[in-house]
Amino acid sequence: MLLLRGFCAHFIDFYRQTDRGRFCSPREAICPRRHVGGSPIETTNRLGDARVPLLNRLLRRIRKSEPPVRLEDCEFAYPYLNWVQRCVGHGSYGRLRRHYTWGVIQAAFVAAELKLPRITVVEFGVAGGNGLIALDMLPERLAAFFPTRIDVVGFDAGAGLPPPQDHRDHPNLWSAGDYRMDADALRKRLSHARLILGDVSETVPAFLASRPAPVGFVAFDLDYYSSTAYALRLLAADASLLLPRVYCYFDDILGFTFNDYGGERLAIREFNQQHADRKISPIYGLRHQVDERFRDDAWLDQMHLAHVFDHPLYGHPDGLVRHGRKPLNATE
Repeated sequence: MLLLRGFCAHFIDFYRQTDRGRFCSPREAICPRRHVGGSPIETTNRLGDARVPLLNRLLRRIRKSEPPVRLEDCEFAYPYLNWVQRCVGHGSYGRLRRHYTWGVIQAAFVAAELKLPRITVVEFGVAGGNGLIALDMLPERLAAFFPTRIDVVGFDAGAGLPPPQDHRDHPNLWSAGDYRMDADALRKRLSHARLILGDVSETVPAFLASRPAPVGFVAFDLDYYSSTAYALRLLAADASLLLPRVYCYFDDILGFTFNDYGGERLAIREFNQQHADRKISPIYGLRHQVDERFRDDAWLDQMHLAHVFDHPLYGHPDGLVRHGRKPLNATE
């Protein structure tokens, strides 16, 4: 309630200081579906010469104010990061995806704590493009909270799924040509993201050879075991191209068809067997750390961490646990 009251107060104060003729009516200004729901203000209100979205300007004002949860008072960082997620978006499965937003926020926070100026977030399996559009919206919105810049990259075959190779690709669920995209139409809707088309067995090595900023979040949605196994090579890259712990979302690991002998689950298991210094593990107890509105969501069981044990910063404090910085208040 305090957060909602503060948000509304900032919004009303900001609206009064704007040129009403250039933005929207009072009724439209307070419509959460127009602003908090995810639509860019330029699209919904036709701002013309006003290049900075109203919502992003409002987020910067909120960030400069006193948050209801101060990071320096927290024993753990997640109450503050949950507040950031509330500010950035309402957390629906619409244009701002909860799991994408949560993962990118964690990565941006850790990168800032490690004094890294830039990170990369990745989606494997772009299909129609809704997920990449959701990621594409985050760099500008999170700039109000973290100094780390965010690059967004999406990988896709472009022509739909390739033919499944064997039973491990779950041919009972998918077939060649599924999830074909309109690449030209999608690119017109992207502001920041880079779309890379082609076979991941070729595009991932080429991408790593370009020396991108360290990867901090990856969404895996390639459906097949074979494609996911190739994509996971990203997490075997030189440690300088990764955060010490990379937040990962796996789309196709829940459901009665999925099992440990095919699909993404098999790809994860084989990756862990093949790499002594890189391990992908579930995030245990995550539902106790996220916003209470999300604690029954299925995506909590789909989030993992890729641990880069050979990273020179793996043992460096990442700011997520903060009680070591608090003074001891003896009571006995």
